Amino acid sequence: SYRENRIEAKKPEAKLEDIELIYNKNQYETYLNNCAERLKKFGLVVVRQRGLDTEELIQDFLPSGASVVSTHFGRIEDLRTDNTTNQNTDQLGYTDAAINLHTDQPFIADPPGMLILKCFSFYTSFFMSIGMQLLQCIRRADTGGSNTLVNACDAALYLREIDPNAYYLLTTVPVHFHRKQKQFESIHIGPIIETNVDEIKQVRHSYFTLAPFRFPFWLTTAYYKAYRTYASILYDPQCQYKVTLNSGDFVLYDNYKMLHAREAFTGPRHLRGIYFRQIDVWKKFENYTKDKNV
Repeated sequence: SYRENRIEAKKPEAKLEDIELIYNKNQYETYLNNCAERLKKFGLVVVRQRGLDTEELIQDFLPSGASVVSTHFGRIEDLRTDNTTNQNTDQLGYTDAAINLHTDQPFIADPPGMLILKCFSFYTSFFMSIGMQLLQCIRRADTGGSNTLVNACDAALYLREIDPNAYYLLTTVPVHFHRKQKQFESIHIGPIIETNVDEIKQVRHSYFTLAPFRFPFWLTTAYYKAYRTYASILYDPQCQYKVTLNSGDFVLYDNYKMLHAREAFTGPRHLRGIYFRQIDVWKKFENYTKDKNV
């Protein structure tokens, strides 16, 4: 029966200790296996003390012959206020201002799925399907600059449990995501929560690239209510991972599942951002991990 087969979704509970690892160069296979397990279960992993060699770090997650995904910012994104290495830096990421929860590149059809933030910072590319983002910390801020991450897919499943009508609107009503810069412009039209049958394929959520709504006026109140209900879950501290990256640390997360945010900061903070195709990251894991089904 329906009740017998039904799996009740619970409010997500984020615990930093579930996703943290300390890098050990003498246990490389264990390191990759632990990264794979956490990415599969939680959608992200935080690794401490990996070091500052970005090119070496990139190879941790690329199989032979694969490459990172370049974006309109370049191959690797240097997230710093005095950036001189990237293109199209006329946007919020290159300031010291706070940035609220969002996914990267929702305005392109196939945004990067895996992102790595290495106390540097990295972002996405548009011309190839990607899913992972890595942020690597090169230098932490003097004050502030911590990151917040939320599993938006788990939050959406909980929304479906408590407010099916809100879930229906956010999975069926198309909205416009629009990024316009001096030398770059891209638009994507689709629902905030993209599904495939009963599974959540991807979440697009970005308050600063979400264009004015274009659906009928009679739908506006109901849609705003649905949007706010979903946001109330995403911004619940119980659902949020609070991460402070020190020099040499990184966070790798699934950009199709996870929202990320940044506190305002002072001082010369430097993160590096890198994008990967999901298929490449999982292929690398398959070559090293004990569980071939990760």
